[in-house]
Amino acid sequence: MNDQADTLAEEMRAIVRAGLPIRPQRLGTRLLALPGVRARAADPDDPASRARALDAAVREELDRLESTGLTAAARLLFGADPVTSGAKLTARRAAAAEASRYEVHHFRKRIEPKICALVAWQLRSSSEAALQALPAAPPLHPSGRPLILPADVFAWEAAEHQHTIAALWGAVYLLRAELLTVARLASMHAPARESDRAADLALWRHAQVLAATATYRAAYGAVLLHTASDLAPEQIGASAGWTPALTPAQVLLLTELGGPEDGFAAFTARLTQASGGADLAATWRRSLTGRTGPDQEELNE
Repeated sequence: MNDQADTLAEEMRAIVRAGLPIRPQRLGTRLLALPGVRARAADPDDPASRARALDAAVREELDRLESTGLTAAARLLFGADPVTSGAKLTARRAAAAEASRYEVHHFRKRIEPKICALVAWQLRSSSEAALQALPAAPPLHPSGRPLILPADVFAWEAAEHQHTIAALWGAVYLLRAELLTVARLASMHAPARESDRAADLALWRHAQVLAATATYRAAYGAVLLHTASDLAPEQIGASAGWTPALTPAQVLLLTELGGPEDGFAAFTARLTQASGGADLAATWRRSLTGRTGPDQEELNE
């Protein structure tokens, strides 16, 4: 391995020693600096935000470990499996060795370093691939005259596509703004009322991103038109920053509630009335703000 690969593998071993979830104070700098990690962080300049992004990325790589015979052992070793979540290293290592049918000493000396190197390599590869695939917003330029289209069906169709993609990017930037606000309030240890409202606003904007994404897919399909690579509209949405994981049912609910014609008050009222809406909002707040205390029962308006 080269120096960077060695460093990443060593930092991955530090993650194994501490176990998931990842805490920034127990990490080196190279994993947190990976472009793919920074890209999915709500605040790329905040180590805690990047640590949460790295935690999600590591869990994803464990789920798709290339050496499938070690998948179960790797999840147990890192503490990603409920069986070993929160357990000390010795317990996690013993469970992983048993799952992979190795003696514990052999596992520690031979298999554990292999798992760490493999996860680090996958993470680096995924990070580089994500960086290459990052979408870019359409460039805008000042104009000294009104936009006038010719009376032509092709011009109308092109303008309609640009409208749809601009609406999606607009929703993404609004979500990005709210995610930055949440991160700023969290770093300031702002009162719960303030951080909860900021998280609720981010949830509203996230719903609008989901709705705009669904609109694009319904009109133009699962791949963006006129791009060099096979980018999906979901990748534009993801460029806003890290957001808490949602179930398919929750995504569907937010998509239905994310129409651009509804304001924040209407969204929160409909979400609160929807089945599972209050729980969704409470879980979103806890995940986004990092607080573990009790949440308000209703969304602030």
